[in-house]
Amino acid sequence: MKKALAALVIVCGTALASGFDLGFSIRNGSNGTFMGQLGIYLDGWPVDFRTNLILGSPEGAILSAEVLYPIGTLLFVTPYVGAGVATGLTAYTAANELRIRFGERFYGMFSAGLQFPDRGYRPYVEVTQFVGSESFTRFTVGFLVNVRLF
Repeated sequence: MKKALAALVIVCGTALASGFDLGFSIRNGSNGTFMGQLGIYLDGWPVDFRTNLILGSPEGAILSAEVLYPIGTLLFVTPYVGAGVATGLTAYTAANELRIRFGERFYGMFSAGLQFPDRGYRPYVEVTQFVGSESFTRFTVGFLVNVRLF
């Protein structure tokens, strides 16, 4: 039942999404670790929503949900601020099996960034501060790919 519900949430989320989010990051500045993210982006009004699976985090992976508020268009860029929550996904092994811990660590997220003009994809740059058991800052360059399924 849980697997069917998870599959339904993913399919419905993808059907309602206005695009996919793909980003590449550096954690904690120039001497930090590389990170990558893949997620779903929903254009709303007056706020946008985004959820991501972030790889390369302190414990392996993070699943995040965020609300973004576009401030308005200045010349050709759109500045935005956002806030959200994230939880860690940790994989470990036990006697002949692989287990995943979900929700062992929680984070609060605060973002600020710039979105550039839309060309079928929308590039952006962003700074995100994660506050939690292991606080860190993430600098991201990414893009939103516009997708219309229905």
